[in-house]
Amino acid sequence: MRSVYIITGGILAVIAVVFLTQNSKNGANDSVQQAETNSQEPQNERWRHPEVVALEKTEMRKYGRILTPDERSEQWWREQDEAEERAAYAQLYEERKEWIDNFPFRRGYHPDIVYDPENNIAHSTEKFYAYQKELEKKADDAFETYEAKTEELWARTDLTPEEKHAEDERLFRAVELADEAIQNPDPEIMAERRVIMRHKRLAGFYEQNYRYLPEFEQAYRIFEEEGAGDNPVQIADTMASLEMYKEASKHDPEELHQYFEGPMEGKEGNHPYTNQQFLDRAFHWIVNTIADEYNFLPGETPTSREQAERIAKRLVEEIPADGFTGQTFLFGLMDPKDEDMVPGQSLLAE
Repeated sequence: MRSVYIITGGILAVIAVVFLTQNSKNGANDSVQQAETNSQEPQNERWRHPEVVALEKTEMRKYGRILTPDERSEQWWREQDEAEERAAYAQLYEERKEWIDNFPFRRGYHPDIVYDPENNIAHSTEKFYAYQKELEKKADDAFETYEAKTEELWARTDLTPEEKHAEDERLFRAVELADEAIQNPDPEIMAERRVIMRHKRLAGFYEQNYRYLPEFEQAYRIFEEEGAGDNPVQIADTMASLEMYKEASKHDPEELHQYFEGPMEGKEGNHPYTNQQFLDRAFHWIVNTIADEYNFLPGETPTSREQAERIAKRLVEEIPADGFTGQTFLFGLMDPKDEDMVPGQSLLAE
């Protein structure tokens, strides 16, 4: 009996030894795997470039995630552009410090008009164009109705020719009214459209440094001497037209203009222009720009045609063409779109 206990105890001891040995092996394997894992993580981290690690930490703090390679590349190029712009402005400031420090125009806002695209048709480009399309559709519908009714009218046998003519004129009046609505839309909407467009043009104007260049100053002095130096939009818009003129003036008058083709007076279709023909036309563009009512706020008196021609003549004669590159006075390039604006924001007036 006692031998049975001994045998049984020996078997249990063997089982225990085997069990403990197996657990020890498993534990050792686990420990090795954990050690390998632990050793791999810092090892990988050590082999990564410190600047990369620092960049990722910065991105995590700023964006809440690590940027993709494409996003990082786009950001890098944007930073290069911004650095170039800062450097260019620093150089410009050194050269034009007196004019920049005493620049005659400063941002000024309407006291009571704010951006309201929800309730103001004129403030929404989409709604304003839809309004114009609606006027055109009404004119088309009025003409179609006129054609249908006059066809019936002239087929009638119970009316004299005089009565038919009188009725025809009455029906055609509806067509004329619809056409007049296109030419003369709601004055309140159009006045508000001028306000919002002036805001956008001013916002873009103040974003671009061409206003600090010598040519802009020279133009401002001419406008000022002619009693029209208080409208930055008018001057900036004129500079864009003047640049086209100045570029063409650098070339042989008898050569064909390198880009422009347009309809010539008395002829249909597009035809090549000589540089001189282009200059003649461009001069009128400058005059039209100076006198354009859209460069003024509602209630302001636009520059007269006579005064505009006098200013245009001085601009083309007194300002040298050397500073015009064809890509310098890009009026409208930086104008904000609807999606760039915030409902309720004040609108620029000057």
